[in-house]
Amino acid sequence: MEQQYNKITIKKSTIIFKYKEPAKDYFYIIIKGKVTAYNVFYQNYDIHYKEGDIIGLISSIINEPYYSTIESTEDIEVLKIYVQDLSKIDNYNLINKISNYLSSIFETWLSKYYSSITKNKVNLYNKEDIFTMANIYRDNGFIDASYKICNGCIKLFKNDIHINEVKKLIINTRPIEKPKRIEENVYSVKKGYCLYSEIEPSSYIYIIRTGKVGIYSIIDSKPVVRSIYSSNYIINYYKPVLDYKPLLTTAIAVEDSVIEIIEKDFIENIINRDNKFINNYIKAAAAKINNTILKIKALSVKELNVKLIILIYSFIKMETLFEKNKNIRLYYSINDIKNILNIDSPNNKIFQTLEEIKHIRIDKSENITINNYENFLREYENYIV
Repeated sequence: MEQQYNKITIKKSTIIFKYKEPAKDYFYIIIKGKVTAYNVFYQNYDIHYKEGDIIGLISSIINEPYYSTIESTEDIEVLKIYVQDLSKIDNYNLINKISNYLSSIFETWLSKYYSSITKNKVNLYNKEDIFTMANIYRDNGFIDASYKICNGCIKLFKNDIHINEVKKLIINTRPIEKPKRIEENVYSVKKGYCLYSEIEPSSYIYIIRTGKVGIYSIIDSKPVVRSIYSSNYIINYYKPVLDYKPLLTTAIAVEDSVIEIIEKDFIENIINRDNKFINNYIKAAAAKINNTILKIKALSVKELNVKLIILIYSFIKMETLFEKNKNIRLYYSINDIKNILNIDSPNNKIFQTLEEIKHIRIDKSENITINNYENFLREYENYIV
């Protein structure tokens, strides 16, 4: 590995990457020494990195300004890797290292986000009972998710105190038809189909060919959408390291979709034969982290219009990561937005505030549409704290 990439020495107290500066086209793997990342947008939270850790990757691969200032706390040695070379990496151990790093960072910021929106901190460690979860999904129109949670409860938790109520609920719950196979590992998935639930984690990787998939978690008796992913996104369910229940999720197709479903054990084979997969896999993971950080930034501001601007900005950045369509229709409901931001404002106030933001309109189905996302991004980049 050291022979492939440039080894660089950086002196103590050097600002390696600076908050809000445009991202460079490379990142570093630390091979000796320590650095500190200063995150001013979240309670001046500092993260310390050491030998083996990666810095600068997230911003560089999605070309977003740095969200932290990173400073060397002692003389360090790093390997410099250009983003353009990621797709050329044929070392599975290095790819796995980058993947594990991104999962760790993702989980760190998700835990900060969930901690910020959870009123009762006990709920970070305890979910509602399974029967209540099933009813919450059912009441919000996610019938198949409700069915899957009930079915999982009957299979896995036969002694659950609510098992009889769960059995009654499932009798009156009609599941959505199973995905239809189009070609090897590729399936047509109906809107509303639940790919996996919070009580039954998945052992598969999901690559969205067309359509959209929402990732949800029950928090404070509300279904909070983590994100809605579109074409080319890769959904990789993993078992969280932290014991935070909101990190467990449910995946639901929010429109008719075509999805490639692959067993995790075969991912190394895919990486070895498909360089584009490596790039998309890492790019999608980095975008998810950036999306979470933007939501934390939205929570940190007081003005409702700025909260909404930052949140819509985060939606657009996710939506345009792989496809640069000028016109965007977002699938987040007003209730989704309220739950994400943990606000109790009346729906009409949310509507009114959104309609006052340039380049946004609400269509007849109450979906947010942006006619030219580039104009929106130019107009509101200064609001991103």
